[in-house]
Amino acid sequence: MRTRKGFIALGEVTDYAKGVVHPHERTLSKPKQDRLNLLRATLADSGLIFVLYSDPDGKIEALLDSATSRSADMEAQDLSQDWNRLWKVESPSLIKEIQAALSEKTVIIADGHHRYEVALAFKEEIQSRVTDDERWKLYDYKLMSFVRLETTGLTIFPIHRLVQNVSDYDPWVLLRQLSEHFEMTEVMINADSKASVAQSLLKEAGRLQANSENAFVLYLPSLGKMILLVFQKGMSDTLAWPTNKSAAWRKLDISVLQTVVLGRLLGIGEKQLIEQSNLEYVSDFREAIRTTDQRGFQCTFLLNATPIDHVKNVVEAGDLLPQKSTHFYPKLMEGLVFAKHV
Repeated sequence: MRTRKGFIALGEVTDYAKGVVHPHERTLSKPKQDRLNLLRATLADSGLIFVLYSDPDGKIEALLDSATSRSADMEAQDLSQDWNRLWKVESPSLIKEIQAALSEKTVIIADGHHRYEVALAFKEEIQSRVTDDERWKLYDYKLMSFVRLETTGLTIFPIHRLVQNVSDYDPWVLLRQLSEHFEMTEVMINADSKASVAQSLLKEAGRLQANSENAFVLYLPSLGKMILLVFQKGMSDTLAWPTNKSAAWRKLDISVLQTVVLGRLLGIGEKQLIEQSNLEYVSDFREAIRTTDQRGFQCTFLLNATPIDHVKNVVEAGDLLPQKSTHFYPKLMEGLVFAKHV
């Protein structure tokens, strides 16, 4: 059991270039257009953005303890059976203390990049209306849920890659190519051992990750194999990495997978990633294995979660993580808090 405590407030929407709000992933255009049309039609801010602020001493969480010592004003259970409890914070002095504690901080968007960029686009779109009615100025702000980056309740799940529609795919050729870049431990599997073998190999990959090595697991259904792939020491220095990527970005498991394996060996480059033609994403490794078998995917890569300090290092280096690098759990529940200003 874990408890993740945060607070919901209107946060100012500013351009990323100002360095106050930092993205950590790239966005796609279609989801943004849908959300922008919804906001235009309803003028209702209905979707929270999940942002992280750094507070090593936990000062803000300590301030919130006084507000949550009584029974919650609202409770709701989401589809994952997680409980969401809300308290109204009305004390002007407490609100001012929290505002003061946050005044010099920056935040990282954990989830809700599309929503943030829609809010920014809408803010710019309606500037001419502010002179007629100052309430439009309130759309300079967006509902955000602020969570402490260092809290023990922050949970990140991995996102596994299921591969399909790769032309000229040959698992034996892939194995030979992989051996040029990775140390490989192969395990033969059967229907009953898939999950246990995957769990064991992921555990070893996680141990290596904690030791600053890059490792992940490859499932080859047509060969009945799972393979632990460990990136060879010194190999990073010989690669043609994407331009302008920081050392922090290059250290990510998902960066190695995307650059070396998906891009270089399987031909799944930027265009294919944007079109979403070759990959599907699943967070639970057991579900990833089942889906691979049931739908006939060519192969699947199983990863460990990206640690929060790796996310922080990449963002502070001015980079974006590869798409679908993190799954912050649980997702923020919709429909509990709204803001409508006009």
